[in-house]
Amino acid sequence: MKTYARIYKGRVAELFCTEGNIGEMFHPSFVWVDVSGLDNFPEYRWEAVEQDGGWKFSKYVSPPSSEEQLKAEAMAQRDIYMEAANEATIGMADAYIAGFLNEADTAKFKAFAVYKLALNKINQQPGFPGAISWPISP
Repeated sequence: MKTYARIYKGRVAELFCTEGNIGEMFHPSFVWVDVSGLDNFPEYRWEAVEQDGGWKFSKYVSPPSSEEQLKAEAMAQRDIYMEAANEATIGMADAYIAGFLNEADTAKFKAFAVYKLALNKINQQPGFPGAISWPISP
């Protein structure tokens, strides 16, 4: 049995094992490379370069995220944490203002208030958005 890598736009698009003739099984426009005996066996999405009559494969390394992407990811994560914090304190703001919370609920409400304030200030941390020190949920 042989293993073939289908190459598309310089990447391994598919791996296929067969005992049959790969050239007869698929459309002739497909580029299939026999990778059965390679020491550095390629995986899906690896880069593939034809060089000196053969193929060279290397692990795909995604480009680093832009600062805007990192900011968007951080703010999306912040929103997830904030939603959970809001769920944990739902209805407590009015009760706190009216003085209806007992001591334990008041402590919980205040702890979450500090937590939510810290979440809202993550963009003011040094190193943001590349390095974020996430506050710990109460």
